[in-house]
Amino acid sequence: MTLTPPDSTPVTLDAVARQAGVSPMTVSNVINGKTNVRPATRERVLEAIQATGYRVNPMARALAGGRSRIISVFTPQLNKPYASEVVQGAARAAETLNYDLVVMMLVENNTSDLSMMTRLSSGALLIQPSSEGRWKHTDLPNQVVSVDGPGDRPLMVDNYGGACQAMQHLFSLGHTRIGFISGLKDEGREPDTLLPTPNPDRNDADERYRGYLDSMLQAGFSVPENYIRHGDYTKLSGEEAARHLLSLPDPPTALFVSGDQMALGAIHMAQDLGFQVPGDISVVGFDDLPIAAASRPALTTIRQPLQLMGEVAVQMLVSLIEGQTPEQPGPFPTELVVRESTAAPRG
Repeated sequence: MTLTPPDSTPVTLDAVARQAGVSPMTVSNVINGKTNVRPATRERVLEAIQATGYRVNPMARALAGGRSRIISVFTPQLNKPYASEVVQGAARAAETLNYDLVVMMLVENNTSDLSMMTRLSSGALLIQPSSEGRWKHTDLPNQVVSVDGPGDRPLMVDNYGGACQAMQHLFSLGHTRIGFISGLKDEGREPDTLLPTPNPDRNDADERYRGYLDSMLQAGFSVPENYIRHGDYTKLSGEEAARHLLSLPDPPTALFVSGDQMALGAIHMAQDLGFQVPGDISVVGFDDLPIAAASRPALTTIRQPLQLMGEVAVQMLVSLIEGQTPEQPGPFPTELVVRESTAAPRG
């Protein structure tokens, strides 16, 4: 067979068929992995695809009723570093497994695009969904995996264990007056509620809070109510919480903060108030987002394997799509990453 080089004109399936000397249906069968094609013919078609530069349009294939190799990713906050880290890992796994990834934000009153993508997708990955989110009212694909949220196959980290790691690090430095900034405000909690209650959505804020409380009590240290503030995972809420904590008559010497963005807000507020970090106040975050290492001082934090969780989520989805039953992984372990924002208390 004589192979002709590709040009810049979009290549059609008919052009591949002419190149290989077969019917368009045969080309379609090869592309879709059908087994009713002789090996020699399959090889000719694959050579023609390479020679012409033909690329499969996953949307067109799904609309035509072929087997979709599309996985949809839905998140209410794609613009936040947490979601983008998970998506990076998911995209890597999808490319390796020859699936296409389509990422969409869950925006109010955008039902048409959402409905279209759920019809075209073989599986869906939900990042930080809530139990009352729009996805509950959408006809999702049969195969769904969630990262940090409710669902049949949720992937979670060991939030409680990570909180205990952060607290043990501060204890080892000699801190006993440790304040805490939670993410409970993001989940409708009253700011002055000391003890958390079970949450039907995400339990990350609850578990980190419990890790803080249990660590303090088991170490024999008191937990003043005014040492606890509730934020919503934003930098601004971290600033507001730190302003309160550092304005107390007897302020804490260290802060454990439930999210990196809040922790950076706390550091900035401390510096604005004239505190040196870590000389006057130590700060530990949770997540290890890229901004943690780039901050000044670089943030000591608890690392969540977010990209790995994205990879595993896609691997699970592909297994489910292909008729297998993947094992449900347990909570992913966290890791303490010590940088520049923690030190022994003065005096």
